Amino acid sequence: MRYLLRTRRLRPNPPVLLLKHLWLFLALVLLVLAGMRARAAEPLAPEGVMERGEKQFRSLEDYQCVAEVQSNLGKRVETGAVEFTFKQPRMLRLKVIRGKRKGSEVAVDSRGQIRGRQGGLFKSIVKRMKADDPRLLTIRGTSMMSLDWGSFFAKYHAGTRAPGARVTLAPRADPDSPYEVVLTYPRLGRSIREVYTLDSDRWIIIEGAVYEDAARVEHVVFRDVKLNTGVADARFRL
Repeated sequence: MRYLLRTRRLRPNPPVLLLKHLWLFLALVLLVLAGMRARAAEPLAPEGVMERGEKQFRSLEDYQCVAEVQSNLGKRVETGAVEFTFKQPRMLRLKVIRGKRKGSEVAVDSRGQIRGRQGGLFKSIVKRMKADDPRLLTIRGTSMMSLDWGSFFAKYHAGTRAPGARVTLAPRADPDSPYEVVLTYPRLGRSIREVYTLDSDRWIIIEGAVYEDAARVEHVVFRDVKLNTGVADARFRL
């Protein structure tokens, strides 16, 4: 009888065991969260910002936005805005909503064929086009077909391979401010500066600019961005 009583007294109390396990679980959760916060607080290198943005772009199925574009060539200034739709791997469609050739539309389908049509009375006439068609170029010779984020990352990588290229990260006002990656390199006796602005929450490009010496010669702002809306392939056929 004494032996039985002793063994009963030595049995662990289930509520006590449960509390111990709960405390251990909470301690582990706190350690994991502390590690995540520490990693999040670590400053990112400019290359890391662009890598994370490109990874986000590659993971997207599609996106839609309004792209506001400005080009400067000497005293000439060209501005405009387009409704822009993109779907992987590289289907795109744009419609000019402000500026030269307002109402015109261009689309690249799944086979890479480019078709366009003018606005107004000639809207029903659809023609095949080439990527270097003058009607698709800004006054600086930049194609409107390069407004997709994939082209921005390709341009960035090309710039980093230029002799004397340097990549830096502009100071941020606060932790929620966008990241500004600045790429500089010499070209034909001038200092070229490319600025890529990425949203720190969604990791998408929201602005891009090119400077020659101190003058801004190209500028694009992406607004009203919608990600993964399920755009059908038919959207890219005119």
